[in-house]
Amino acid sequence: MDLWIRIQSALLAAVISSALAVTILLRNRRNRLYQLYATFNLNLVAWYISDALSVYLGASTPFLDKVRVLVAIMIPLSALRFFRAFVSDKSLLSDRMYRLFVAMAVVLAVLVVADVHRETELVDRAIYGYICIALYVSLYFIYRRFKRLESKVERTRLQYLMVSGAVAFTLALLDYLPGIGYYFFGNILTILFLYFVFQIILKLRVLDLYEFLGRAIVMATFSFVVAGIYVTLVVWWRKEIDLFVFNTLIASIVLYILYEPMRVFVEERMNHLLFRERYEFEAHLEALRRQMSTLINVEDLADTILRRLETSRRVTHAAVYLLEEYGLAYSAQAYMGPLPLRRLDRVTHHPFLRRLRDQAAVVLENLERERKQLEEHGAPPGAVEELDNVLATMTALHSGVALPFIADGHVLGFLTIKDDRLREAYSSEELRLLAGVAAQATLAIENSRLFDKVRDRDRLAALGEMSAGLAHEIRNPLGAIKGAAQLLEGGEPDPEMLRIIVDETNRLNTVVSEFLDYARPNRKPNLVETDVNRVVELTLDVVRADNPGRHEIQTRLMNVLPKVQSDPEQLRHVFLNLAQNAMQAMTATAQSGTLTVTTRLVESRGAALEGETALIRIEFADVGAGIPDEVRKNLFIPFFTTKQRGTGLGLALSLRLVRNLGGNIEVVSRPGQGSTFTVVLPARLSPVSPLVLAPTGNPS
Repeated sequence: MDLWIRIQSALLAAVISSALAVTILLRNRRNRLYQLYATFNLNLVAWYISDALSVYLGASTPFLDKVRVLVAIMIPLSALRFFRAFVSDKSLLSDRMYRLFVAMAVVLAVLVVADVHRETELVDRAIYGYICIALYVSLYFIYRRFKRLESKVERTRLQYLMVSGAVAFTLALLDYLPGIGYYFFGNILTILFLYFVFQIILKLRVLDLYEFLGRAIVMATFSFVVAGIYVTLVVWWRKEIDLFVFNTLIASIVLYILYEPMRVFVEERMNHLLFRERYEFEAHLEALRRQMSTLINVEDLADTILRRLETSRRVTHAAVYLLEEYGLAYSAQAYMGPLPLRRLDRVTHHPFLRRLRDQAAVVLENLERERKQLEEHGAPPGAVEELDNVLATMTALHSGVALPFIADGHVLGFLTIKDDRLREAYSSEELRLLAGVAAQATLAIENSRLFDKVRDRDRLAALGEMSAGLAHEIRNPLGAIKGAAQLLEGGEPDPEMLRIIVDETNRLNTVVSEFLDYARPNRKPNLVETDVNRVVELTLDVVRADNPGRHEIQTRLMNVLPKVQSDPEQLRHVFLNLAQNAMQAMTATAQSGTLTVTTRLVESRGAALEGETALIRIEFADVGAGIPDEVRKNLFIPFFTTKQRGTGLGLALSLRLVRNLGGNIEVVSRPGQGSTFTVVLPARLSPVSPLVLAPTGNPS
């Protein structure tokens, strides 16, 4: 074997072990487990460096060889101390075994210092056997702890540690058997094992270990693919220096071009293979965030969140809580699963709410682990009681994870979720994604509040405008009534004055009635299947009766028009108002005219599919004087009118009724030629809805 490979692998392992030791100490220098892990790593660093120097300098340095063997004797002792502390094994058996290995190490060290190992191979074999037995005994400590544990989570962590340790120790020890000689395999596997132990120490959640292992597999797979491409392009020409350099350059260019698309392809394939469930959950959460970004009504927020979480099939219990109006408590807006605590008082549950404010996610397993640590290592007064309060709150909420909606340091509400089928249902990466959902929910709540403020401001502004218009409309008839009454005072009854009083009183009653109709909160429409053509015909019968002879009414109604879910009475009110306005507009020109009423179906994109929405357009076209641009933009503002005795509420009320039915009113006007008012209503298409128009120009 090339000795340079052995030297390079040893130096690389020394660098990585040093980095692991420094990293763990920087996290917490006072943690005894961290100290022992760092000691184990530094012991291995000393071994790797002494081994590399011994190989590099050869047999000419007996002192260095002696140091190398003494360092190797110390490795089992540091391993035993670390693994005993890791599993908290303070039993008499483990203590006696550790003392036995210390005694063996002392004896072997004396023999090495006395150079006895140079005189007989028995000492070298004894050292090798001592190292093998000690390392496997350290794994035996883990096995003893594994057998005593009841927690499935902890058993899984220790099982991973035992299996990986057995593989790493076995291959590392095999490297030093005569005739094997592939030292770099042992170095690499030992470093991988130490890094895995590092992750186990820091990642207390098994799901995080799953993700770590999965990502390691992804990285290893990608590395093998890249290495395979490189070797394929280069290895065949390594003996011909010119071709080797040329092919190395070509291989570098090929890898540069293929690196990014190949990385994406390999990662996507491996991630879908290893983390299919998480990626599906992530897709659901991303769709939920997009949905929430369009919400302006906080009442819809809870239903939207719960529907999407239920669809993901990763949640069995969930609830959304929002802060009540006066800020005294949080109440459940919606929930799925068993009935949770309906109202959360801010005083009684203050410890839980404080945790919500300070943490991105409150996780039940972490709380239970913290409670256990407080029992084992002691806790300041009141800490256990406070933690018990938080645990009791989580239990009452049927929550495994609680995610806060925080804005400006205040908890506006929170989301609780749980999957009672699994102990640890969500990995740290999934918790991060869920925290993003909570942040989006916070934005939705703030946007809803901002929208409510703007709506209230606009409502007050509209109320001011309407009040001014209403006052004007009331003063005019009151002035006429007052004048007529003054003329009647002290004189003979004048029929003309009495008629003015009656007419103006009726006008005043009309203004007040229409104002009340407009100001009344939206009445929920009585939705039934409605034949729009039939409603148009009934409305035009009334218009013809009120306007005999002078103007003509023509209809161009589609023969086969789908029915709509609408309120026929509200539609008749709107159609009657538009038709009467058209007749009055033509009367104002002092000429006879024609009102043309057309119904048509306009397919929206994709409407040919069953169940898709199309649009029904009902057009009222007159040949009056038209509407100037400056007037048209104010047509639907309450109390705006160009009629001498109009109230200015007819079109405003019509628009509100149509919008309440899910439609809209459009206006097209050509000054001097007439105007067209179009009511647009949504309709549902059947699989086949033929578009057939009746013959045009049919006078009715």
